[in-house]
Amino acid sequence: MRITSLFATKTFKLLLEFDYREYCLLDIKQFLQNEKGKLAELCNDSDMFQTATVDRIAGTVVWENGVDFDPKILYKSSINIDHILG
Repeated sequence: MRITSLFATKTFKLLLEFDYREYCLLDIKQFLQNEKGKLAELCNDSDMFQTATVDRIAGTVVWENGVDFDPKILYKSSINIDHILG
């Protein structure tokens, strides 16, 4: 399970492309409730959230402040875009 591309929205959501061209939408705020430190930066700072990129080695999302998540957790916590679009 690897993330191959992403788009970060201004509303703290990520559109993620996983292996095999599967697209999912993830609301990152579900991971950031009551957090402090670097995780809180992502939820409270739109500019920091927008620094999201794909770590090509790990196949996951990483931010400039060093925060990253296991791609399997991101996949399980996201909604397949086909379910949203019908």
